[in-house]
Amino acid sequence: MDIFAEIEMEIPASQEGVVTAPQGQVISPTAPDPIRQRFYDMRGMAPDNPFSWNESRLFYKQAKFMEDFADDYEGYEEFNMQYPCFQRMGYEQLRTYFTWRTKVRRGEFLHIDLSYIFLYVYELLSCIGTTSPAQALEGLIVLRDVYAEQFPAINKFLPTWLSDFHIYYELPHSFQQFAEAHNMRDFYSDTLLFDGSSNLNAWRTYSSYDIWKSKFYTASPENAVLMQNCFSAAIAGITALCAEKNVRIKDLFLHTSRTEMTWRPFRKAIFHPWLTQPDRTVKLPNGEVFYCRDNNWSTLYSTPYAHRKDLTGFIIKKTESLARVLANHKTKLTVTRAVLYKASLAMYDMIDINVKEIEETIEKSVAAYHKEQTRVVVNVDHQNLARIREEAEDTTDKLIVEEKEKEKEEKDKTLGALPPIPPQGGTASLTSIVVAEQTFSGDNIWGQFMESLSEVEAGALRLALSKDNSASTIKEFANSHNVMLEILADGINEKALDTVGDNILELTDTLVIYDEYKSEIPI
Repeated sequence: MDIFAEIEMEIPASQEGVVTAPQGQVISPTAPDPIRQRFYDMRGMAPDNPFSWNESRLFYKQAKFMEDFADDYEGYEEFNMQYPCFQRMGYEQLRTYFTWRTKVRRGEFLHIDLSYIFLYVYELLSCIGTTSPAQALEGLIVLRDVYAEQFPAINKFLPTWLSDFHIYYELPHSFQQFAEAHNMRDFYSDTLLFDGSSNLNAWRTYSSYDIWKSKFYTASPENAVLMQNCFSAAIAGITALCAEKNVRIKDLFLHTSRTEMTWRPFRKAIFHPWLTQPDRTVKLPNGEVFYCRDNNWSTLYSTPYAHRKDLTGFIIKKTESLARVLANHKTKLTVTRAVLYKASLAMYDMIDINVKEIEETIEKSVAAYHKEQTRVVVNVDHQNLARIREEAEDTTDKLIVEEKEKEKEEKDKTLGALPPIPPQGGTASLTSIVVAEQTFSGDNIWGQFMESLSEVEAGALRLALSKDNSASTIKEFANSHNVMLEILADGINEKALDTVGDNILELTDTLVIYDEYKSEIPI
């Protein structure tokens, strides 16, 4: 039954208000409503049996049918549907949507329910109402710019679909260029992180260690620049190490399957693969490869290792520990490989690289960077050098003559000749930049630090502050709790970094708390 069908009974004016028995009155349909008829025709594309519907194919057919339709409905009907589609929308909802879409195409963006927005997104994913995939992509970006702040769900789904868009469609730009142009690198850390990027803030989102909480890093712009430069050197070194082993840096963090699996673009969206494409291969910056063969897509999926954040945190912390030394920072940063035991096993099974090699590579790379920065280059101009020599010889001759004349004049003086003036020498002064330490704000951060410690860590800290803090005592305490002393020290410093913003102790043969923090710890 058509829910849009209407009939109207005409009653002669002479009989209005008169109750009579039903007569053989003429029933005639009202004048046809072209909009209702358009919706009726669109609905008629669906098979009679709803269980036989292919939702995606039906949506694409109906969207193409309504591609050029425009409306100017003055009303508004609310709409909330998980997977919005035309077939299940009422008359007022359809008119509300097409009126809003008409205005969007003119550049007018009115308030609308989220389900309407996603319906339009589905159309753009299929390039409905556009002349090219590039134009459809621009429409998607405009929607995100206008509505994402109001509807956070847009940024939950759209970044993945935009990535798929660059795989499924051939575009005049690279995926990297797109992400950079629209400031969306943060949404694609897993994809763009391994394209040669050494941006510390990008890697930070992939790390268990938050560099933004480091007192050293936040103390001054000079420290931040030094840290970024050292980190760039470290990433370049690790990339070169991987190349020597015939692997990619992404292989340290992601496991790529060796079996092709079916890939469907725009998952969790209503999308019908409408475009017939030639066989081709698409590679993303992180090394993921997508294949189109006989218009069917497949891929080699990459699965992140469980240790990936710890490994990234280790690389950043190790680099910071070296940067602190270069900057003559007052406190050291202790880094231990013990926390990456599982990472070592995983990498050993898959690739011929271990954590020790990574650590040594970071040390060599940062040292090479520092050497290059402090290298003094002397350029010799041989023509100028010859001229300088000639001028020096003339000056020497004049000095000898003057000295002889002076000796002759002073020859008879009782005080004798004046002693020669000793040559003046010295070294060039070094200009140092004094940077004020940033004051960490917060309510009782030392109390927060103590609350974050486990009972074993708090006990070790108390023992280190006591008089009986010998190496044997500390080691015996660690052994009694079945914990390595290195891991115990690293755990305390890790929590200090998260709250106080700095390491508070170093591990020698015992736990040594820095003097400046001894009075701060509320034991």
